[in-house]
Amino acid sequence: MTRKNKITKEFKNYQMNSDVYKLRKEVMNLIYEVKEVYDIPRIDVRIGESKNCNTLGIARLNNNIIWIAEYTINKGIDFLRNVVYHELLHTIYGVDHDEKCPLMQSRLENILTKKQCLDIFGKYVK
Repeated sequence: MTRKNKITKEFKNYQMNSDVYKLRKEVMNLIYEVKEVYDIPRIDVRIGESKNCNTLGIARLNNNIIWIAEYTINKGIDFLRNVVYHELLHTIYGVDHDEKCPLMQSRLENILTKKQCLDIFGKYVK
């Protein structure tokens, strides 16, 4: 079943081509990284650009769809991991921003390691 409403007014989706597919694959690899440890549902991933240049990614709460900006992917794997895990917590579990949590802050201030991301993710899952 495909989900309706795969667009959001804050984000311009890119048309899928081989370049966009490569970008999307980087995001998907991080989702699989989470799936190896936690049982999470299938996530729809859209790649594009934010209409607000500060936005790294967007998630629809409790709806299993995320949008990741190309800019975010190009910042490197550790930066991207922090954003993807953050958006997954929004879209799967409906977790709101928490300024006391380094993963769920509204702004990415410190890049966490893979282990730190997985550990924090697990605290929300349990």
